Amino acid sequence: MKEHGKNIRLVHNPAAGDDSNGDKDELCQLIEDLGHNCTVVTKKDAVKKIDPQTDIIALAGGDGTIRMTVMGLLEKKLRFKRPIAILPQGTANNIAISLGIPLDFEKAIGLWRNSLLKKFDVGMVTGLERKPLYFIESIGFGVFPILMKKMDKKNTEDLSAEDEIKTALRQLRKLVETFPATTLRLTVAGNNYEKECILVEIMNIPSIGPRLVLATDADPGDGQFDIIIVTVDQRQELISYIDGLLNGTNVEFKIIPIRASRLAMEWEGKEIHIDDERKSYFGQQLKLTLLEGIVEIITGNK
Repeated sequence: MKEHGKNIRLVHNPAAGDDSNGDKDELCQLIEDLGHNCTVVTKKDAVKKIDPQTDIIALAGGDGTIRMTVMGLLEKKLRFKRPIAILPQGTANNIAISLGIPLDFEKAIGLWRNSLLKKFDVGMVTGLERKPLYFIESIGFGVFPILMKKMDKKNTEDLSAEDEIKTALRQLRKLVETFPATTLRLTVAGNNYEKECILVEIMNIPSIGPRLVLATDADPGDGQFDIIIVTVDQRQELISYIDGLLNGTNVEFKIIPIRASRLAMEWEGKEIHIDDERKSYFGQQLKLTLLEGIVEIITGNK
């Protein structure tokens, strides 16, 4: 084996991102050209029969591929746990960007040489279904799950990643303008809040969806959620932020989050999302807890 070479299990999702992404053979060849050994598996086989000699599970895909792999490791009680490396191939790549992982494949692979590991928390929610559910990006009510529903109905196959993001932002802006405020009841550290809101997001990373950076200082390894609440009186602040993203101006989202490692909440609406999945919701109380440092992801930052 070449110096610094590692045994890489490459999980490849050909459906991620747009047509500019490399295929599995090109990626595997690039990995081997850079001094590693590479074995390719499909997305559905991400955590099946992992060779004991595997050093790194490399994920060539988007945020959904990362989530699916982490959920697979949790289901197997982490017995196949290995450091995760990300080769961003999604549309938004919120997780990779939040960790400072380059979107350029060769630069991302270059991080494996030193393998600086970042502990990554996983959120757990109880009360929605019989068993606990888990998330790595965010869980939320209000306008965002409606945006997901709208985007699911649009044909975006021929759009580039950037054009798909702009399409989602334009759709989000329309929704924010008219979305009716709904009551949120939140309990954090013994404090009770009741607010009329258009968006509630419990975030583990800084950004969601079409690269909406709603929690600038969120750190997925600090043992804390960032709770973002946009009340009906703050509707224009969210619109101004979206306009800034559409216009390419550097507009900061200024609503300050509440930080906590556990909370309980109720919402009077009927829509909820957990990461990239929409779920039915009937107003029951949900309890959220953070599981600290469950997985490790290779980054370029100490």
